[in-house]
Amino acid sequence: MKQEPLPQIHLVHDTDLGIFAYELHILAGDFQRESEFNLRSLAANTGPDSIAVMGKKHIWLADALSAYYPTGELYRMAAMTEYPGARAFLFHTERKEGGRLYGDVLMMDLDTLRQDIERNTLYPYGVSMEYRDGTKADAGIEKWESMELCEKDALKTWRYLYAPEQVTEWQYRYSNRFSQWKEQAFSYMPQDLEERLNVEYMEAAQNPDMDMYRIPLGTAKQMLLDGGPVCRLFPGGPEKLPPIAAVTGLWYENYREFAVRPEDLGAVDRLVRRETDRIMGIRPQHDKSQERRPSPER
Repeated sequence: MKQEPLPQIHLVHDTDLGIFAYELHILAGDFQRESEFNLRSLAANTGPDSIAVMGKKHIWLADALSAYYPTGELYRMAAMTEYPGARAFLFHTERKEGGRLYGDVLMMDLDTLRQDIERNTLYPYGVSMEYRDGTKADAGIEKWESMELCEKDALKTWRYLYAPEQVTEWQYRYSNRFSQWKEQAFSYMPQDLEERLNVEYMEAAQNPDMDMYRIPLGTAKQMLLDGGPVCRLFPGGPEKLPPIAAVTGLWYENYREFAVRPEDLGAVDRLVRRETDRIMGIRPQHDKSQERRPSPER
């Protein structure tokens, strides 16, 4: 049975940000190929805030400030993503424990973030340049824009310059907006929000089974290699795959959609934690508080 649309802004409070981010890559769609880059970006961010933009086929995660720079990749991703169901995820780190990041996540439609970016865009005042002989120089924006392409190609490196006081003011205002959005948001447990997102992913399958959780092919292969239970979605219903299918049987021309039953989500949790530890450079520690609650009913 199709569920009602999610509210415009909703909040996951005080969660493991790495685990939540990785699960977005496998439970909200097939974004597994981008998981390593995005989780490393989350772990490497020296500030407390990161933003992920989710379109139909891609997720891009970077520090929040880059969404407000016209020269930033995240800014361009937000501007160019035209998928009607596009979303933005705002990660705010409150603390770090044992290499893990804990904090809040806001999910909103991408248009809401776009509107905020348009109102609070940061513009550079100049460019810092380094020539191939090691010489360094700064140039104003007008001079930079008037330079010939061959002059720019002659540079070893260059970067835009932003006024420190402008960045400080942006950080203060962004923090206030994040707090305001939290007050407007509907609160969810992380597994409940992931389930709702997975419903949309499952509905898009050729042979959906709404009593199961859809996973990408890459995740299915990893789970089978670990001996975990995985099903292939056929027109007549799901069929459990033998472990050997990880080597011989996943690459069908058709029926390349996979799922797990709710009672088998523990195997997904273990895979997610292991991959998060590996990507983010965290020494594995068993923590029962991070285990998934009893399987939810759909």
